[in-house]
Amino acid sequence: MLRTFFIAKSLKMEKNKQPFKEGLEKINYISKMKKNEKLQNEIHFAISRKPLLNILEPGAHARVGRYIKIFSYLVLFAGIGLIFNSCMGGYIASEPAYADYGRPQRLNENQIWIDGGWGWNNQTHIYVQRAGYWANPRQGQSYVAGSWKTTQRGKSWTNGHWQKQARQPDSHGR
Repeated sequence: MLRTFFIAKSLKMEKNKQPFKEGLEKINYISKMKKNEKLQNEIHFAISRKPLLNILEPGAHARVGRYIKIFSYLVLFAGIGLIFNSCMGGYIASEPAYADYGRPQRLNENQIWIDGGWGWNNQTHIYVQRAGYWANPRQGQSYVAGSWKTTQRGKSWTNGHWQKQARQPDSHGR
Protein backbone atom coordinates (compact mmCIF):
# COMPACT_ATOMS: atom_id res chain seq x y z
CA MET A 1 0.00 0.00 0.00
CA LEU A 2 2.82 2.32 0.75
CA ARG A 3 4.14 1.58 -2.66
CA THR A 4 0.89 2.55 -4.34
CA PHE A 5 0.89 5.72 -2.29
CA PHE A 6 4.31 6.71 -3.64
CA ILE A 7 3.32 5.79 -7.18
CA ALA A 8 0.17 7.89 -6.92
CA LYS A 9 2.15 10.73 -5.37
CA SER A 10 4.77 10.58 -8.14
CA LEU A 11 2.00 10.61 -10.76
CA LYS A 12 0.49 13.70 -9.14
CA MET A 13 3.88 15.41 -9.17
CA GLU A 14 4.42 14.57 -12.81
CA LYS A 15 1.00 16.01 -13.60
CA ASN A 16 1.89 19.14 -11.66
CA LYS A 17 5.22 19.46 -13.53
CA GLN A 18 3.41 19.23 -16.87
CA PRO A 19 1.61 22.62 -16.62
CA PHE A 20 4.76 24.21 -15.30
CA LYS A 21 6.74 22.96 -18.29
CA GLU A 22 3.98 24.06 -20.65
CA GLY A 23 4.01 27.54 -19.08
CA LEU A 24 7.78 27.79 -19.49
CA GLU A 25 7.52 26.65 -23.11
CA LYS A 26 4.84 29.29 -23.80
CA ILE A 27 6.97 32.03 -22.28
CA ASN A 28 9.99 30.92 -24.32
CA TYR A 29 7.86 30.70 -27.46
CA ILE A 30 6.43 34.21 -26.97
CA SER A 31 9.86 35.76 -26.37
CA LYS A 32 11.26 33.95 -29.42
CA MET A 33 8.30 35.18 -31.45
CA LYS A 34 8.92 38.77 -30.36
CA LYS A 35 12.59 38.44 -31.24
CA ASN A 36 11.64 37.01 -34.64
CA GLU A 37 9.14 39.83 -35.17
CA LYS A 38 11.80 42.44 -34.42
CA LEU A 39 14.22 40.67 -36.74
CA GLN A 40 11.60 40.50 -39.50
CA ASN A 41 10.89 44.22 -39.15
CA GLU A 42 14.60 45.06 -39.33
CA ILE A 43 15.07 42.87 -42.40
CA HIS A 44 11.98 44.31 -44.07
CA PHE A 45 13.21 47.87 -43.41
CA ALA A 46 16.71 47.01 -44.70
CA ILE A 47 15.47 45.58 -48.01
CA SER A 48 12.67 48.09 -48.47
CA ARG A 49 13.06 50.04 -51.74
CA LYS A 50 11.20 53.13 -50.62
CA PRO A 51 13.23 56.33 -50.83
CA LEU A 52 13.83 58.12 -47.58
CA LEU A 53 11.54 61.02 -48.55
CA ASN A 54 8.54 58.69 -48.72
CA ILE A 55 9.22 57.40 -45.22
CA LEU A 56 8.51 60.84 -43.75
CA GLU A 57 5.02 61.36 -42.54
CA PRO A 58 2.99 63.77 -44.69
CA GLY A 59 3.04 67.15 -43.08
CA ALA A 60 4.97 70.39 -43.16
CA HIS A 61 7.91 68.94 -45.11
CA ALA A 62 5.70 67.68 -47.92
CA ARG A 63 3.86 71.00 -48.20
CA VAL A 64 7.07 73.04 -48.26
CA GLY A 65 8.52 70.75 -50.94
CA ARG A 66 5.44 71.18 -53.10
CA TYR A 67 5.59 74.98 -52.82
CA ILE A 68 9.30 75.00 -53.68
CA LYS A 69 8.54 72.93 -56.78
CA ILE A 70 5.76 75.33 -57.85
CA PHE A 71 8.03 78.33 -57.23
CA SER A 72 10.81 76.70 -59.29
CA TYR A 73 8.46 76.19 -62.24
CA LEU A 74 7.27 79.81 -62.05
CA VAL A 75 10.87 81.08 -62.07
CA LEU A 76 11.69 78.78 -65.00
CA PHE A 77 8.73 79.97 -67.09
CA ALA A 78 9.44 83.62 -66.30
CA GLY A 79 13.08 83.16 -67.36
CA ILE A 80 12.10 81.49 -70.62
CA GLY A 81 9.62 84.31 -71.32
CA LEU A 82 12.32 86.94 -70.74
CA ILE A 83 14.75 85.15 -73.04
CA PHE A 84 12.23 84.87 -75.88
CA ASN A 85 11.11 88.45 -75.42
CA SER A 86 14.68 89.74 -75.62
CA CYS A 87 15.33 87.78 -78.84
CA MET A 88 12.43 89.35 -80.70
CA GLY A 89 12.89 92.44 -82.78
CA GLY A 90 10.90 95.55 -82.16
CA TYR A 91 8.21 97.34 -84.14
CA ILE A 92 8.52 100.74 -85.76
CA ALA A 93 6.03 103.05 -87.49
CA SER A 94 7.88 103.31 -90.83
CA GLU A 95 10.78 101.60 -92.55
CA PRO A 96 14.15 103.34 -92.17
CA ALA A 97 15.96 104.57 -95.28
CA TYR A 98 18.33 102.03 -96.80
CA ALA A 99 21.78 103.35 -97.61
CA ASP A 100 23.28 101.49 -100.56
CA TYR A 101 26.97 100.83 -100.10
CA GLY A 102 29.30 99.68 -102.84
CA ARG A 103 29.79 95.95 -103.18
CA PRO A 104 33.24 94.56 -102.51
CA GLN A 105 34.91 92.50 -105.22
CA ARG A 106 33.70 88.94 -105.57
CA LEU A 107 36.28 86.26 -104.62
CA ASN A 108 35.08 83.75 -107.25
CA GLU A 109 32.46 83.57 -109.98
CA ASN A 110 30.22 81.12 -108.07
CA GLN A 111 29.35 83.54 -105.28
CA ILE A 112 26.04 85.38 -105.03
CA TRP A 113 25.34 88.74 -103.40
CA ILE A 114 23.19 88.69 -100.26
CA ASP A 115 21.74 92.12 -99.51
CA GLY A 116 22.27 93.57 -96.08
CA GLY A 117 19.43 93.48 -93.66
CA TRP A 118 18.36 95.16 -90.49
CA GLY A 119 19.14 94.18 -86.92
CA TRP A 120 17.23 95.30 -83.82
CA ASN A 121 19.30 97.08 -81.19
CA ASN A 122 17.87 96.28 -77.74
CA GLN A 123 19.60 99.22 -76.09
CA THR A 124 18.49 102.01 -78.42
CA HIS A 125 15.31 100.27 -79.65
CA ILE A 126 15.96 101.06 -83.30
CA TYR A 127 16.84 99.02 -86.38
CA VAL A 128 20.48 99.20 -87.48
CA GLN A 129 21.48 98.48 -91.06
CA ARG A 130 23.79 95.53 -91.70
CA ALA A 131 26.06 95.36 -94.72
CA GLY A 132 25.54 92.87 -97.53
CA TYR A 133 28.09 90.16 -98.39
CA TRP A 134 29.11 87.62 -100.99
CA ALA A 135 28.27 83.98 -100.18
CA ASN A 136 28.71 80.62 -101.88
CA PRO A 137 25.40 79.14 -102.98
CA ARG A 138 24.21 76.07 -101.08
CA GLN A 139 23.45 72.97 -103.09
CA GLY A 140 19.72 72.36 -103.44
CA GLN A 141 18.84 75.65 -101.72
CA SER A 142 17.98 79.17 -102.73
CA TYR A 143 18.29 82.36 -100.70
CA VAL A 144 15.09 84.18 -99.71
CA ALA A 145 15.84 87.86 -99.08
CA GLY A 146 14.73 89.55 -95.87
CA SER A 147 11.72 91.83 -95.94
CA TRP A 148 9.60 94.20 -93.87
CA LYS A 149 6.35 92.79 -92.48
CA THR A 150 3.46 95.05 -91.52
CA THR A 151 1.24 94.14 -88.57
CA GLN A 152 -1.15 96.00 -86.28
CA ARG A 153 1.76 96.76 -83.95
CA GLY A 154 3.84 98.31 -86.73
CA LYS A 155 6.58 97.21 -89.10
CA SER A 156 9.20 94.60 -88.23
CA TRP A 157 12.11 93.08 -90.16
CA THR A 158 12.20 89.39 -91.09
CA ASN A 159 15.74 88.15 -91.77
CA GLY A 160 16.64 86.43 -95.01
CA HIS A 161 17.31 82.68 -94.99
CA TRP A 162 18.27 79.69 -97.10
CA GLN A 163 15.35 77.57 -98.26
CA LYS A 164 15.30 74.14 -99.86
CA GLN A 165 14.25 74.22 -103.47
CA ALA A 166 11.09 72.35 -104.48
CA ARG A 167 11.88 69.22 -106.47
CA GLN A 168 11.10 69.54 -110.14
CA PRO A 169 9.76 66.40 -111.88
CA ASP A 170 12.20 64.84 -114.34
CA SER A 171 11.52 64.91 -118.04
CA HIS A 172 11.30 61.11 -117.82
CA GLY A 173 8.22 61.35 -115.55
CA ARG A 174 9.77 59.66 -112.51
